[in-house]
Amino acid sequence: MKKIRTLITILLTLSLVTLGCSSKNDKKETGSTDGKNYKIGIVTGEGGAKDKSFNQANVEAIQAWTKANGSKDPAVIETKNQSDIAANLQNATKASDIISVAGYEFEKEIPKVAQQNKDKKFLYIDTSVDEPNIASLIFKEQEAGYLAGYIAALQSKTGKVGFIGGTKIPPVERFGIGFVQGAKAANKDVKIMYNYSGTFSDTNKGKTLAATMYDSGADVIFVAAGNTGNGVISEAKERGVIDMKDSGEIKHWVIGVDKDQYEEGIFKGKDKDGKDYQKSAVLTSAVKNIEVAVTKILNDIKADQFKNGDHIFGIKENGVGIPKENPNLDQTTTEKIKAAVEELKSGKVEIVGTGSELKEKGTATNIEGEL
Repeated sequence: MKKIRTLITILLTLSLVTLGCSSKNDKKETGSTDGKNYKIGIVTGEGGAKDKSFNQANVEAIQAWTKANGSKDPAVIETKNQSDIAANLQNATKASDIISVAGYEFEKEIPKVAQQNKDKKFLYIDTSVDEPNIASLIFKEQEAGYLAGYIAALQSKTGKVGFIGGTKIPPVERFGIGFVQGAKAANKDVKIMYNYSGTFSDTNKGKTLAATMYDSGADVIFVAAGNTGNGVISEAKERGVIDMKDSGEIKHWVIGVDKDQYEEGIFKGKDKDGKDYQKSAVLTSAVKNIEVAVTKILNDIKADQFKNGDHIFGIKENGVGIPKENPNLDQTTTEKIKAAVEELKSGKVEIVGTGSELKEKGTATNIEGEL
């Protein structure tokens, strides 16, 4: 009997040890602080995941984070029509813990969906929304626009440059107004053509507007218009082929937006001497470092330090700027831009973000079009 009691005691002890080990292992597997168990969803705007602009930048930024943190790839839902936004957001919440969106199109629906899904967290790029589970990622586009304008005015041989925006929403306006200020800082006499296309999805319209500006004497165009901007790049490339055939140098440039669009501007052909070449019509790009912003918020969530409200990313925070590599910029221009960047960082130069503010400063001169 004593031996039986001893055996039972040993078996009970082993069972408790086994249960204890199992409990510890289960806790490790279900813990989410290592990032492995986060389910992240992305809902794109109408531009889609391959818009070569901020929707694509959002997707690529989150893909980079999930890869670095051992999470599954994000689930991407592409919006084909504005009427689908509400349903797409709801579908994303069913499969994901964290949902990231970019663009003004979501402004009306995302607060409703966030209120209905208080256990979910949302990253909203470009628009400020006051909800306890939404982090708004706001960029100082006017600073990147300023650098684009500065470069455009330095590069221009005609003394005339252009800006084409999508619709007049705050991020696009900030890009455009920053562009005007940068161009004027580099050349106070520069003439600026200024136009909103009214759309982010019409490449043909972008191409037509660009052709009009080029034909009117602008030789550098900065575009902030999503897929519409791809039409501007297309027009610049076509003219680049003609330029290389006629003179051996590019005379019609475009400045990209949101991400480095140098690759999108590449074209090939034979120059005036019959030699093969490969060039890019993209002079530089006004970059929003969406990866920097998205990474910060996701790391905050991972560390259980999520904060709602506006998170501001300017040149000081490495949130905006131009690409590190700019093959089409000469050394003199590069050095001048480095100096301009330092002036922005130090606060020596302050850039306004709206047309009304610019008019108050009295510097809205030699501008063709409505700011």
